[in-house]
Amino acid sequence: MSTTNDYIEVQDETIEVDNPTNDQVPQEKEKKTKEFNPRSKVWKEFERYKDENGVQKCKCKHCGGGNYKCESGVYGTKNLGYHLTRCKAYLDKVNGGQKQQVFQHGDENKLSSWKFDQNECRKALAHMLVVDELPFSFVEGTGFRYYNSVNQPLFKVPCISTSTTDVYQLFVDEKEKIRNFIKKNVGRICLTTDTWTSKQQSCYMCLTAHFIDNEWKLKKKVLCFSSQESHRGVDIGKMVEKCLMEWEIENVFTISVDNASANDVAIDFLKKSFQNSNKCLLNGKWMHIRCVAHILNLVVQDGIKKVDKAVEIVRWAVKWIRQSPSRIHKFTEFAKVANPGITKHLKRDVPTRWNSTYHMLEIAQAYEKTFDRYDLEEFDFRYEIEKAGLSIPSSSNWERVRNVCHFLKPFHDVTLRISGTLYVTSNTCIEDIYSIRALLDDAISDSSLCDIALAMKLKFDKYFGNIEKMNLLLYFALILDPRNKVKYLVILLEDRYGEMGVEAKKKYIMDSMNELYNDYIRIHSPSSTSSTAESTTSSSILGKRQNPDFMAPNPPLRNKLREKMKTNIVESIGELEKYLQESVEDDSEMFSILDWWKVNSPRFPILSLMARDVFAIPVSTVASESVFSTSGRVLDPFRSSLTPKIVESLICTQDWIRGSISDTIDYEKDWEENQQIDKGNCLSIEQDEVVNVQEERVCARRRVYL
Repeated sequence: MSTTNDYIEVQDETIEVDNPTNDQVPQEKEKKTKEFNPRSKVWKEFERYKDENGVQKCKCKHCGGGNYKCESGVYGTKNLGYHLTRCKAYLDKVNGGQKQQVFQHGDENKLSSWKFDQNECRKALAHMLVVDELPFSFVEGTGFRYYNSVNQPLFKVPCISTSTTDVYQLFVDEKEKIRNFIKKNVGRICLTTDTWTSKQQSCYMCLTAHFIDNEWKLKKKVLCFSSQESHRGVDIGKMVEKCLMEWEIENVFTISVDNASANDVAIDFLKKSFQNSNKCLLNGKWMHIRCVAHILNLVVQDGIKKVDKAVEIVRWAVKWIRQSPSRIHKFTEFAKVANPGITKHLKRDVPTRWNSTYHMLEIAQAYEKTFDRYDLEEFDFRYEIEKAGLSIPSSSNWERVRNVCHFLKPFHDVTLRISGTLYVTSNTCIEDIYSIRALLDDAISDSSLCDIALAMKLKFDKYFGNIEKMNLLLYFALILDPRNKVKYLVILLEDRYGEMGVEAKKKYIMDSMNELYNDYIRIHSPSSTSSTAESTTSSSILGKRQNPDFMAPNPPLRNKLREKMKTNIVESIGELEKYLQESVEDDSEMFSILDWWKVNSPRFPILSLMARDVFAIPVSTVASESVFSTSGRVLDPFRSSLTPKIVESLICTQDWIRGSISDTIDYEKDWEENQQIDKGNCLSIEQDEVVNVQEERVCARRRVYL
């Protein structure tokens, strides 16, 4: 027997070998150290044994699995350690094993079992970083690590690099979920494009999908937030095309963009691309949707230019008072006497945001008596304003300001309404446009507003002057609202154009609507689909026949089949006529247009598909918090410091996880809250430091940095 075998046998019997040689003793001691005193801690969790072939192996003490070879000096322990990271029995033991009863996250307080899981905690941390817009450095903060050590000592907080990787993995996982959802639950998709700029002047294009799912819920998902190197229309079109291919989206219905000429080129490029692949309705005839909010912004800006003098006087007065804490304090004291009950603070405007000018004028005119008192008490006020070439606000100035505020309020309200993303906007857009046009017509006859209204009407008619200039899908949305139908369309046309020519305009709209509806029948009608498949199969079979005797026998029966198929198509076409012939629904606050179509979709299977796509059309390209800005959207400095890949991960993932949270920002409420926060505070703000209050709050929500 060999020395090694002697050694193993002796050790098993715990008997020492007699008279060992000098060179054998140290060898036995060395082997004893390697075999029985392993240094790795993983050996505490494994049991050694020999298989039937005498090969030394080990298995996990907790799950009994593994069966790893473990001969000393040949195999390492890395695979054993990896096994422990996946061993459920071992992890349960380490983590305490026993599950705890905790309340589930959500509206309902339900108890559920819970046990610690390192990976799930890392996912939750990545979720928090994205949703709460925290910097990646948050994970290495002393306060957070102390809180975590008390709250859950078992959780090993990852480093910045690992957290960044976790966030990107969350982005990948969520993207796959959204992609699968869109494939299974969506009809046609409406797109909006928006451009953002970083502090380094790098441009990003945001592409957002708007759709109504199978449950008739309006959804909005950001598809990509990509770095944009070129502003050429063709390059923009290629970026959109690339993003759609990545998402495997083919059923595009509309694309809403602003009025930049490059966007027109991009739309033409995409139309040709879709036409080549036969992926759009009517060859993209009404694919291009111009941002109505952007057009109204341009219209109002032209009008404000006509009241520069009155606006400049108020702007200078507000600026002068807000430049000094002592001036603000005095103005506040005077206001308590002259205008008791008014708590709003003076607010300066931002030239590129017309709504801020509107709010500045609206608040300032309420303090007319306070300004008069301030003029009497503060001699420097009159001196400085006259030195600037202006005058103290007079009663005529205030009257003009009030008229302008009253005139601009409908524009402000309409802009907010059409910029919503949580509800359908396409069905009320035409009504809003016609109401604005009527407002301009009335203002032209007012001597105090005539110059403003004329300038605004000129710009308005450039885009909305004729039906031919407008996208008819917005008229279809009006008609597909069961509270309106054709009857309300006729009323709007008569009010806008008079009775002459209304019938021709109505016919033009209805013929176009039938054209679109027939295309839906072509695509979605079961009879059309089956007949196409049958025709293809029959042609294939007949093409293989060589004997003319086998040509279709009994032609009269085939003619009967064709007539039956035509009858089915006629019945499908009757859906639109049936819908229009029924009485309109009562208009009430509780009425939901999407719920109505969800309930009635079995009665109108084809028409409901068309309605679902039309109601998903966004008439604005941006959400309400940035819709008033003409300066574009700007990434905050913190996100600007990140790589484009991480920026896209953060913005897209936040949109997918938070869903509609970002869209529920109440602009007016936020601004009012700021007034209360600032109440009693004295702030000195220089002109070049002015940032719109809402812009600041939005940036605060988006603060993500390294």
